Amino acid sequence: MKHFLSTSEWERDEINKLLDNAVRIKAGQNPGSLSKKTMGMVFFNSSLRTRTSFEAGMFQLGGHALNLAVGGGLWDLETADGVVMDGARAEHVKEAVPVLSRYVDVLGVRAFAEGADYAFDRTDPVLSAFASYSEVPVINMESGLWHPCQALADALTWREAGMRPRDNIALVWCRHPKPLPMAVPNSVMMMAAQMGLNISVIRPAPFALDPELCAMASEEAEKNGGSVTHTDDVNALAGARVVYAKSWGSIEAYGNAQQHSAFTDDFSSWQVTGDLMKKTDNAVFMHCLPVRRNVVASDEVLDSEYSMVVQQAENRLHVQKALLLKLLGVKQ
Repeated sequence: MKHFLSTSEWERDEINKLLDNAVRIKAGQNPGSLSKKTMGMVFFNSSLRTRTSFEAGMFQLGGHALNLAVGGGLWDLETADGVVMDGARAEHVKEAVPVLSRYVDVLGVRAFAEGADYAFDRTDPVLSAFASYSEVPVINMESGLWHPCQALADALTWREAGMRPRDNIALVWCRHPKPLPMAVPNSVMMMAAQMGLNISVIRPAPFALDPELCAMASEEAEKNGGSVTHTDDVNALAGARVVYAKSWGSIEAYGNAQQHSAFTDDFSSWQVTGDLMKKTDNAVFMHCLPVRRNVVASDEVLDSEYSMVVQQAENRLHVQKALLLKLLGVKQ
């Protein structure tokens, strides 16, 4: 049994085979059937693209997906060990996950970081608990640390944009009124490294990503012929063929909304605009969505012919179909 918790746990060849199959699926080729297969989707947080793409994908492959919203139809779940359960959480994952495993063939879990204690959130406690107790494959539908399904869709979109190993991608931090999770930038950085791209993480100093994860990505990039660099120069876009805009919180200000706001106010001009895109090598624009218009990126950029955000979101459907077929043992 194989889980899909982060792309860093999968080899580059495995990922490329998934992407190859996603290309065939998108082209309309028969990918195989998941008839009478069921996916349980456990959501601790809201979703639009993730829920819809997995539900549609299972249906189109002949299977079925169950939407299980924690606290909204599903008991509040406890994940910590050794607790006295005399509060609001009525069921422990030690029972809930094995039971679900006997009803479904694959489990998806979405559980964001709580946003108070970085050391705690960094362990991905909810996702880790599901992976530990599940008797079926577990898919990370976004955790505090990783969003690997988004990264698969990003990689397919890079292919469609004509990206090749050692091409340049700029991951650009943009201001946001709230401290958002780091799962997407972590996953974009890692996937670019696994694909052998040269990725430049462009962010103000207070918004540097986790040093250990940056080191992991650099090691992976070196192995695959690419590179990972970091800069606080918002204009460092020369040569970029993809500009990937994303907001994320500060580890330095983690759990401190007031300090986060102060940091963000210091960099209020960090927005992807048409003028900024002109500094690139005719780059395409990407964002994982949802995006705050004229905060993260301007209307001019989002409505332009070089914006790939809708195509990028569509690709969630195709890569996740390929992933489900792989995890459920359908011959590719």
